Amino acid sequence: MTNPEPDNEITREDLLQRVALMETMIAEGRSTTAHYGWIFVLWGLVDLSGMGWQWLQPHSYWVWPVTIGTGFLIQIAAVSLRRKTGEFGDRSTRSRSVQAVWSMMALGVSLYCAAAIVRHVTWQISYVAAILMLVGLAHATSSVILRWQAQAVVAALWWAGGIASFFLPGMYLYLLVVAELLFGLVAFGLYAMLMERRRAAARVQHHA
Repeated sequence: MTNPEPDNEITREDLLQRVALMETMIAEGRSTTAHYGWIFVLWGLVDLSGMGWQWLQPHSYWVWPVTIGTGFLIQIAAVSLRRKTGEFGDRSTRSRSVQAVWSMMALGVSLYCAAAIVRHVTWQISYVAAILMLVGLAHATSSVILRWQAQAVVAALWWAGGIASFFLPGMYLYLLVVAELLFGLVAFGLYAMLMERRRAAARVQHHA
């Protein structure tokens, strides 16, 4: 007698297809992060420029508003230019999730920094530590979504810096932040850009 119930058993082929789909989505997510590698480099250089300016003019209240505002203008102009050239196509769910993580982190940190600048409390250790921990959180979340060990290492560096900031005096704290920006933003961004360049070269060879 025929069984009227549908066969819901998952075959080995179905499992392989699902695994392949997950791997493809993860690869697309990493590719998206690599595609935005220049933004990590941009903000690393912007923040380093602001710190250098503040070192030369420690009592200027215009250092960070001008620096951050300039960074946003450069990013908006670069994104607009890339959209016109058609570099931003449809992305996978993982890609959009990672983009949402970084967008909300950037918004939260911007609001946090703006409030601290208005209240003139940017000299406090807790202010610096909170920023390091928030950036590390975005890296960690992204690394979990994309299963990317390299980004997990970067997240650990940001968190380690956030914890260490409570124990380091004056000049060492300044050097710690410089190191975090160099390795956690600029170096990671360059690494991501290199990955994107290699993927682009591989795609060209594949279609040749």
